[in-house]
Amino acid sequence: MKTVSEHETKPSKPTRRRYILLMCVIGLVIAGWSGAWFFGRSVLADQLDAQLRAMKTNGLDLSCSDLAIAGYPFRYEVYCRDLASNDRYGTKGSLGGLNAVALIYNPWHIIFEAKAPASIAEPLSGLLGEMRWDTARASVKFSSSALGAFDAVLSNPEAAFENPASRGLFAAEKAELHLRNAPETADAVDGFVSVDALQLKSLPEFGATIDMRAHVQVTGGAALLAGSNLALLVRQQDGRLPVKLVLFETVLGDSRVAAAGDLAINGDGTVSGKLDLTIGNADGLLDLVEPMFPPQDNSFSLVRSVVQSLKGAETQVDGLPSITLPVAIDQGVIRIGFLTLGRIPPLFSAGT
Repeated sequence: MKTVSEHETKPSKPTRRRYILLMCVIGLVIAGWSGAWFFGRSVLADQLDAQLRAMKTNGLDLSCSDLAIAGYPFRYEVYCRDLASNDRYGTKGSLGGLNAVALIYNPWHIIFEAKAPASIAEPLSGLLGEMRWDTARASVKFSSSALGAFDAVLSNPEAAFENPASRGLFAAEKAELHLRNAPETADAVDGFVSVDALQLKSLPEFGATIDMRAHVQVTGGAALLAGSNLALLVRQQDGRLPVKLVLFETVLGDSRVAAAGDLAINGDGTVSGKLDLTIGNADGLLDLVEPMFPPQDNSFSLVRSVVQSLKGAETQVDGLPSITLPVAIDQGVIRIGFLTLGRIPPLFSAGT
């Protein structure tokens, strides 16, 4: 019988050396990657501390009961539990928690998740607010010098707000917000908002749910994505920041309200401009909102009489008999002809 020679049964020394060399290389890669991750973690921690100090210097104090950085080996995860804020004007806010995650090889894309509840207390106006939700997530993409895109989705949000004059309670199935640079207009920003199945719980007499969506384009708004303050940006635009309302649409039961037009934000924070307002199935809409008016309020009768007088100008839009009305907004005051419909509160205080 043929025997196996000794050199055929034992691995050669070069093979062992290659194996050892491979293990050493893997060990060096792991050690190098670990060192780079922990170095990046220290840089991130220093940046967070620097940002918190800078905000405190500028009058906004942010704090967490538990701030931690994890995610080794392929990402960074920042956990901030019981986030609290307090600014120089006494406005206080809180958030159950905020988590941020970014892959180590793509730090310009950050995913955020917010934990309920959130609250705000603003002493100057007496505003108090609280909000809850099932999930709240946002995707933030940065360019080299500014925010590139922002997308946020809330599922089953509920909000309650009150001030000395009024109180509101709202709920919805979903709310979304999207911001990005306008692809066809230089230095402009597109904003998209949608709310599904909105309920006005503080108005039980209004039983319908509302679906809303809006598309707004702010000319010169790219600076907002770079962190500019809205009031400062308006002043830099000679006290008038153009805003195009590409679409605003509200669906209430079998009725529809849509608006589009050109607006501007003034230096005092008010809004001015002109819109085309289209009301589909106006009679159904009036029947929905009538219970919200006091029985002795003559304004509702006036609105109904105006609508009835325009019946002859109805056209079919998306299968609904629709009326189109010109709307003028002058420093926040909304008017259709001689009829004043209400007032849009200033977006910021003059001198802010």
